[in-house]
Amino acid sequence: MRLHNAAINPGGEIEKRRAFVQIADLAGSFGLASTAATLYVFGRNVAPPVPTISVPGVTFKGLKVPNASTTMSQQDYDVFDGNVYLVCVEPGVAWRHYFAGGTATAGNMVETQGTNKGVTVRTYQSKMYAVIGKLLYFSAVNDPMQWDAGTGHGYINLSLQDSDSETLTALEVYYDKLAVFSSEAIQIWAVDPDPLQNAFTQLLRSTGTFAPRSPLQYGSGDVLYLDESGVRSVKARDSSNSAAVSDIGSPVDPALLALRRAKGDAYMNGGVALLEPSVGRFWLVFADEIYVLSYFPGPKITAWSHYSLEFTVAHAVACGGRIFLRGTNDKLYVYGGNDNQQYDNCGVEVRLPYLSGKKPGHAKIYEAVDMTVSGTWEARVSYNFNLPDAEESVGIFTQPTWNQGRAELTGYASHISMRFYNNDSAAASLSNIAIHYKLADEEQ
Repeated sequence: MRLHNAAINPGGEIEKRRAFVQIADLAGSFGLASTAATLYVFGRNVAPPVPTISVPGVTFKGLKVPNASTTMSQQDYDVFDGNVYLVCVEPGVAWRHYFAGGTATAGNMVETQGTNKGVTVRTYQSKMYAVIGKLLYFSAVNDPMQWDAGTGHGYINLSLQDSDSETLTALEVYYDKLAVFSSEAIQIWAVDPDPLQNAFTQLLRSTGTFAPRSPLQYGSGDVLYLDESGVRSVKARDSSNSAAVSDIGSPVDPALLALRRAKGDAYMNGGVALLEPSVGRFWLVFADEIYVLSYFPGPKITAWSHYSLEFTVAHAVACGGRIFLRGTNDKLYVYGGNDNQQYDNCGVEVRLPYLSGKKPGHAKIYEAVDMTVSGTWEARVSYNFNLPDAEESVGIFTQPTWNQGRAELTGYASHISMRFYNNDSAAASLSNIAIHYKLADEEQ
């Protein structure tokens, strides 16, 4: 099955994705971060220009970052006590940390004592945590500006627990613990404001990530992340919440492996995981494409799809129930437009798997197809799974066909695959599809 520029909703319907609409020019600033309902960009040593946007429920602000060269860029960020904590890459200096709370005045950030204390950060248990090399650092309690002093600050050498943790890459909360990633292992730690209470609880080997912003807590507490082999999940294997690795990404792994071969490790390691706020889909955002997981346990739906982009993504965040992308062209895009209802001609392809009616050894005479659709769809059909790109046109449909005269099919084969294409700028969806056929030979 192939879903391009479409996804499955909780009701089991295939829906066209919405448009990525340009809403602002961000020239004169860098980066992109968010709190619950406020979007931020940053200025190097000056207050950045902040254009007006009209997305309901979202405020847009700028923050001045001190001691910044013209080449400094955003590496990571998190939110501590409602304020942005920013990690930047400074060529020749390595990493610099900044905080918009504490002693910072409105519209400004201050450099913390955490400079060079981490390349990726996470807020947890009244502290800021960061990893660099083999060390897990943590700030003072209730004070992310203090990494070298204050109550509760310190670090742990994770390589003492396992030799595959020499180069740490990422952090994410796993239920009531902290998952610390390297490229080859994951350590689970019970951390506490009192460093003496920190405790190693579990090691998962032969898995990990090179993509520091790919781990994301998803669902009740499981953590999805990008592994060398595809998307994996750290999930509870029993009521104790002991962790195990699942292969939730197995349907999309071949596509991700092909993507890695085609575009390289640097492209893949830039992947950013987001939670689409409106429906709860998992998004893995790359520079010019997005892989989307629609996972709805109630109706037993697990499906991956692929969105293509016409611009290159520099940063991706969720804010105020919406998804925002900053392009390398310094333009700001919002998924769905200001009203979250805008669509474009993105080119939707829906390719269903080859079906045999549970009789793969029987030839069939295919007579007609019925469908429930909204919007405009061109239907095609393939009868030969040895030639999957060979298709025959069925027709163009703009309304359900039930009781309207069935769409004729003329195939003779053991299997059939329906395909649907949308190429306009309106919303579109696919629901029920029924194929009418009879067995060519009941004795086969």
